[in-house]
Amino acid sequence: MTLIMVAPNGARRTRQDHAQIPITDDELVQTAKACFEAGASALHAHIRNADQTHLLNTARYQQLIHKMNQVVPDMRVQVTSEAAGIYASDQQIALLETLEAPWVSLSIREVCRDQSDERLTSFFRALCARTRVQFIVYDLDDFSNLIELKRREMIANIELEVLYVLGRYAQGQQSNPRDLEPFIEFREQLPPSDRPSHEMVCAFGISQIECLTHAAHAGLDLRIGFENGIWLPDGEIASDNASLVRALVDALAT
Repeated sequence: MTLIMVAPNGARRTRQDHAQIPITDDELVQTAKACFEAGASALHAHIRNADQTHLLNTARYQQLIHKMNQVVPDMRVQVTSEAAGIYASDQQIALLETLEAPWVSLSIREVCRDQSDERLTSFFRALCARTRVQFIVYDLDDFSNLIELKRREMIANIELEVLYVLGRYAQGQQSNPRDLEPFIEFREQLPPSDRPSHEMVCAFGISQIECLTHAAHAGLDLRIGFENGIWLPDGEIASDNASLVRALVDALAT
């Protein structure tokens, strides 16, 4: 069964972009609850400062996870470690080393920058031993680097899990269903022992739901939300994140 994860705010969009972007932890939890009821079974969580800027903070994340467990106990929570042009890799690693989260996501290109092999090996092995990790790949260079880390056993003894990002660096941040094909072709060329066991897709721009529907037909899990796009399939702006989730569920049913 296709897993749907909602990414309701991300690191960059603010209420100036859409009035229903959740900023406070309580807003994020209530948005997650509405999206769970609409058909999403996981949350990709970003937290914000009072001025709406992106934040990485262990204590705040622990509070959010606690609130989620109280309000939406059946919804899985994934915590982001995104740099967003604010945090250095040392700060991202420090967060992930202190955080007690059931599921985290990290960008290969962000976390590996300016780090020695020894530091990365120690970090990845400890992290993967205690929590579920989703590795974000924006292009084939990221994918290739991830596989190389696995082959060198810097990342070891886990079922490899990836998020393919479509359209993040395209012109106007607009994705196309064809953007998925290079990732699939690269994966198919890998020996079975190197292939990811869990694959998810997110897609930027107006074609978000079209791309996700295409990915679902290829057997991949899906991430949807205002982090990646605020538009319904007809080009209209969605009223909130839950309406995006419902539109995706409807598209998958046809």
